[in-house]
Amino acid sequence: MAVFCWQTLLLAAALRPISGRRTPCKQDHFPSKGLRITQKRPEWRTQEEVKQLRRILLVLPSYHRYSFNLQLMLAKVIRFERFGRRRVVLRLGHRGNSFYFIYSGSVAITKDKDGGSAFIDSEPIILRKGVAFGEVALMKGSRRNATVVCMEDTELLAVDKEDFFANKLDVEQAKELKYRYDFFR
Repeated sequence: MAVFCWQTLLLAAALRPISGRRTPCKQDHFPSKGLRITQKRPEWRTQEEVKQLRRILLVLPSYHRYSFNLQLMLAKVIRFERFGRRRVVLRLGHRGNSFYFIYSGSVAITKDKDGGSAFIDSEPIILRKGVAFGEVALMKGSRRNATVVCMEDTELLAVDKEDFFANKLDVEQAKELKYRYDFFR
């Protein structure tokens, strides 16, 4: 009986929030700590906040593939956006001004300008949490080759063109690609 009580106490202690914080669990929505950081202008974020944001973003496979330095640079400039169902994020033919990471929800890729075909197509192309999109048009300065529309309430993390180039993320990404190319040569 004493063992049972001891195990119950340990379990209760492990599940109890510490200092009013929630216990660690799978996050379906972007954490409030990350939201507070992304609401600040990039130049106002402290190095510690950038590191915290980086740790939050590591749950995204498309973010995780970048080098440590590029992850920090992205965390410095990334901003949060929340869109409802049927909201067009990118429109076919528009200039690439941002690229996105999906934190929660899903989006569909279509070839029509309003994204409506995603809701009537029997097998639309769907992107879910952890995927990035829009980076090619941003880096090349080209026009979008598809429309991206939210299939449900969706949380995105955006990197804008001005921040991408002003903070030399393009230079860091080029160095990273060259390193990988040379490594596999």
